[in-house]
Amino acid sequence: MYRISVCDDNSSELEKICSIISGYTEANNITAEIKTFSSGSELLEYEGTNCRSDIYILDIIMPGMNGIQLGKTIRQNNSEAFIIFLTTSKDYALESYSVKAFSYLIKPAEKKNVEAELKDCFSRISSPPERFALKCASNTMTVNAEDIVYIEYYNHHMIYRLAGGKTVESIHFRGTFDSMIGDYIKNGSFIKSSASYLVNMKHIKTVNSVGFIMSDGTLLTVTRKYADARKKYIDYELNGGERQ
Repeated sequence: MYRISVCDDNSSELEKICSIISGYTEANNITAEIKTFSSGSELLEYEGTNCRSDIYILDIIMPGMNGIQLGKTIRQNNSEAFIIFLTTSKDYALESYSVKAFSYLIKPAEKKNVEAELKDCFSRISSPPERFALKCASNTMTVNAEDIVYIEYYNHHMIYRLAGGKTVESIHFRGTFDSMIGDYIKNGSFIKSSASYLVNMKHIKTVNSVGFIMSDGTLLTVTRKYADARKKYIDYELNGGERQ
């Protein structure tokens, strides 16, 4: 069963959105639990003792904790959730991407637009994660693409930095780095930041003048030859984290 949380301080808008969601899930035989909240604090209090949601639809302009602040708090504990912002103002569009929002819709909510976003979310949740086989000295292990923070190429070895702090080193390869990362590039979430580093854009927390600060706190330099990596990452984020 999917879990969907909707937060909006406007009761009529809240009711309208929930009606659209219910109609869509029923028409498509999707089992979903829909929870409604009138404030960010109410939502967070509920999730403190209950399961987290798969999809969040959040109003941005709310008294107290606004939707952006709420989204940031949700993202700290729920990195895989889909966050859809819904608001009357376009002023928050760029800021919404700081929490890796899935999409940004302008009120009043239109049925076709909400349904289109739900369809996209459910198709992604249902899709199995892409996995890669890492050939190590003692065995071959498989990991989800999203669990790879970055890959370092050193002395003909691939050194994988994984979410959770684990490091895995591959067997010795004769080929070049570029010859071994074709499948990662095709995945759409990986870009080179330098001649020896391949970065998973899903794990980039911040971009600065030096390079990328990753989810594990590592700063990876973007070299002059790969300066367009910053633009690729921004395009990736503005496209909702989709491959170009």
